[in-house]
Amino acid sequence: MKDPFLRLRARFLSIKAFPRLPLHIWILFHAGLLIALGLSVFLSGPVRINVNLFDIIPASRGLKAVAAADKALGDRNSREVIILAGHPDFARAKKGAELLYAALADDSNSADGGGIFESASLFVDETLMAQFTGFLHQYRYMLLDSGTRRLLESDGAGMIAAEALGSAFGAFNFTSLDYLETDPFFLVERGIKQFFASSLLSSGAMSLRDEVLAASHDGSWYVMIRGTLVPRGVSLTNDDSAVEKIYTACNSIAAENQGLGFVYSGVPFHSYAGSSSAQREISLISTITLIIIILLFLYVFRSPLPALVSVFAAGLSVVMAITAALLFFREVHILTFVFGTTLIGTCVDYSIHFFIHWRANGNARTGAELRSLIFRGIALSFVSSTICFMVLLFAPFVILKQFAIFSLFGLSSSFLTVTCLYPHIKMPRQKQCLPQFFRPVPPRLKRGALFLIPAVFLILLFLNRGKLGIENNIGGLYTMPAFLMESEKTAAVVLDHGSAGWYFIVAGSSPEETLEREELLREKLEAELAGDKLGSYLAASLFIPSVRTQKQNYAAAETLLPLAEGQFANLGFPPGAAAEFRREFAGARNQYAVPGGDIPPYLGELISKLWIGRAGESFYSCVLPLHASNEGRFRQIAEELEGVYFVNKVKDTGKELDLLTHIMLLLFLAAYVLIAVMIKLFYPWKQTARICAIPFMLILVSLTVLACNNIPVGFFSAVGLILVFGLGLDYMFYITESEKREGLRETPQHSLTILAIFLSFATTALSFGALALSSFVPVHIFGLTVFSGLTAAFVSAMLVTGGDSL
Repeated sequence: MKDPFLRLRARFLSIKAFPRLPLHIWILFHAGLLIALGLSVFLSGPVRINVNLFDIIPASRGLKAVAAADKALGDRNSREVIILAGHPDFARAKKGAELLYAALADDSNSADGGGIFESASLFVDETLMAQFTGFLHQYRYMLLDSGTRRLLESDGAGMIAAEALGSAFGAFNFTSLDYLETDPFFLVERGIKQFFASSLLSSGAMSLRDEVLAASHDGSWYVMIRGTLVPRGVSLTNDDSAVEKIYTACNSIAAENQGLGFVYSGVPFHSYAGSSSAQREISLISTITLIIIILLFLYVFRSPLPALVSVFAAGLSVVMAITAALLFFREVHILTFVFGTTLIGTCVDYSIHFFIHWRANGNARTGAELRSLIFRGIALSFVSSTICFMVLLFAPFVILKQFAIFSLFGLSSSFLTVTCLYPHIKMPRQKQCLPQFFRPVPPRLKRGALFLIPAVFLILLFLNRGKLGIENNIGGLYTMPAFLMESEKTAAVVLDHGSAGWYFIVAGSSPEETLEREELLREKLEAELAGDKLGSYLAASLFIPSVRTQKQNYAAAETLLPLAEGQFANLGFPPGAAAEFRREFAGARNQYAVPGGDIPPYLGELISKLWIGRAGESFYSCVLPLHASNEGRFRQIAEELEGVYFVNKVKDTGKELDLLTHIMLLLFLAAYVLIAVMIKLFYPWKQTARICAIPFMLILVSLTVLACNNIPVGFFSAVGLILVFGLGLDYMFYITESEKREGLRETPQHSLTILAIFLSFATTALSFGALALSSFVPVHIFGLTVFSGLTAAFVSAMLVTGGDSL
């Protein structure tokens, strides 16, 4: 026997009875997992479920150098909300905003009684303005706006002095005259004017009116509340869900104030809508699948025992899967559970094969004999499925790794339950005939179907060939609810923010280096403002420039010193005031404002949206181009500057998903090779070729179904192809093992195997078919791919079997 594969296969086949699998293996596996998770929680803190819809988006490889900063920025943005209170009358719109702000800011129903906002703003009142004015006064020489500095550097000090006198004796001032003795040139007022000109860019078309930010549109006034939710506020639980509390408060206030309405904008609202939908679908899919499986079991077995035991095994598998995922990752995304519901149908497969023979196979008198009868089939099935799930561990995407661990441990639990625990179930006294779902089909018809079915799908695929291709449109992964879409449309018009979802990330080894690089970027952007490619921009250094720039501002302000005597005289101060002014100016030489320092709340809230701070070993900031229209130019600017990265999240993520899709297809090929080698270990070439031909059929059918539904090959369909490959081969393993035992004869035992395969297909198809009905696009694509592929695998297996049952 020269073929090494044949020698290994002969050695395996020479085993007359499989070794007993003791019950303590099952106990050690399940108890060990639970104890390990308990210890990890005790030693490392609690685990959590990630319900942020947009965390399913993988990080771009092009941003690997600033991945930590991009994640920190994404985490912050994922908690920011804008709520607009709208009414035709401004006073009533403001009252509605005040009522909502009070209701949310004073919320004490949370688990810790701390409210739902990390920070929130509605009013720009005298207290806030006084704090901000005091801050600008303290750093008035260092925080000169660019226009003032240019005037000072171009002999414009006299003009500034004259404008200050005009403000001092004018009818209206931005600032109090209390600072006149120390700020005779009104540098604070100039700074406030520049601040509002820049800061209101973050509010789009909103303007300050009666201490609130408001805008008029289409006959209504809208007053803005802007806030950042506390991290626990994105929870989906009824106790802590901030979005649920916002909706409840808004509905209550609107019901008591006729004509008042609210507009919502921000990632948390969409994350809540998508995650809530996914959570509801988990419950619905699991419940419906479980009910149908139970009814099917009761009909086939005419006994509640197989149904109850199978449900217990599937439930235990899911518990072990969750336990393992939390143990390995500490945080598991809710999408993992959506995909993981398919585990129910897969785990039930092993139970089906056991109980079919337990109920009707007269050749199996004990549990041990029954296990030996089915062991090779379910073992090969388990190994092939395990290989497919294991290759997902090599995908550079954490949710796929979570799904792989979830499924691997869930399947392991089910396999051990069937092989270690089930043989201890008491055998029935009498065997019974089970219902048959198939009738003998003439071999000629089988051969015809084997050629006709592929031909039909090849024709359909050819007709839809233009729809084939790898494409991932991130914008199509989420369908916005109608009321949120209307809210976002209104908010976009009212705010007129001008953000295209593009931004720059600026990196530096220190806060100073980051600000200096940001200022170099701003010089480039200032040049773009002259054209029609950029409307404006926001940057932290607009408000807190680098120390280098602050030193230059201070040097420019020195040109005011020769004018001090005349300025104080014109303002009516005694002669000694100028000398005191010079001493105070000299004392302010080394006082610099820095991000993260003692910054007033009103300014700090704005800068916090731009200054990322430390992430890892570096410091980062974000620069937002507004009303921008030339992505290519911005990418070029980023390439020209050290430490500057341009991000178009939607486009970059689409490219990343395209790359991941190619990786998944390569993993599919790797899984195919590994499984083909495994099959050759146990079967001769003819049977190996027959089994390995099945994947071509399931790929053909899956691609055709996707093309006919105008769905390109994407990341989630590629994942589905890998899974259906492993699951679909199970049918061929069971049939091949049965044919070897029965010698290609249509025996009662072979019919039992065919019945078990049908029930396995039905339960698994139910799980994945239910996902195909999901409104969540990634889940829908995944379910449709796997369901169509599984159906193709089942039909193909029935057609190539040596017997005549179909």
